[in-house]
Amino acid sequence: MDEAVFLIGFSGEEVGTIRGALGDAEVHEVPKECLNWKLKEVVEKKPEGSGNWHERKFIIMHGSNDFIKRVISAVRPLKLGRIIFVSTTPISLERTLDDLIEEWLEEDEYFRAYRRMKAQASKGPYLDIEKG
Repeated sequence: MDEAVFLIGFSGEEVGTIRGALGDAEVHEVPKECLNWKLKEVVEKKPEGSGNWHERKFIIMHGSNDFIKRVISAVRPLKLGRIIFVSTTPISLERTLDDLIEEWLEEDEYFRAYRRMKAQASKGPYLDIEKG
């Protein structure tokens, strides 16, 4: 399997930082012109152009589980802001990038809300009257 990383929403400087952190891994930006392409086309054709067209940052990882773990471990410490990490699947490869981005944003919001609720629930429903 050809392993590669595809970036959306990163500045040129951030792309360079990610490339440096990933060493020999293939890193490609996804230009806006690819929105109506199936993800499979993006992975196969590796289009050229700037991926800095979306207000959110996406890292699309195509490869083995070990490759995905390596990418996440290398990129998270770079502190490049909130990033939506996604990996390709047989089903996602057949869908358009535009549809996938919408789904990824919905999933991200769902999980953020879940984490907020979980954090709030851990505090309990009681007032902390011991702190003064």
